[in-house]
Amino acid sequence: MIRRRLFAVVGLLLLASGAATAAPPPAVKVTIRDHTFLPKIVHVKRGQAIIWTNVDQDSHTITSGANNIDDGRWKTSALIPDGQSFTLRLERPGTYPYFCEPHQYQPSMHGTILVTH
Repeated sequence: MIRRRLFAVVGLLLLASGAATAAPPPAVKVTIRDHTFLPKIVHVKRGQAIIWTNVDQDSHTITSGANNIDDGRWKTSALIPDGQSFTLRLERPGTYPYFCEPHQYQPSMHGTILVTH
């Protein structure tokens, strides 16, 4: 009986402290402007949203891979027109290079996502 009450009190304390329900971290934002990903390197936690917003008059993609080769680690975005966004969440820690397919030969149209626990 005492043990059951102790567990109930501990459970209530955890709920009250917020330990059981942590809010997800805010989304990390990347701006596409003048054929450039800003910032070029993005640091996120596992599952944290990354939102690319295009404020460039040309359309762009977010394509997983390096050396202008799609590695298929995620499904390439559709063309993102001016004023539109694309959101991605990565669940596995690691380094994820990416690029814009239509502008793959421009160094400023390449970026890196670093995912931690």
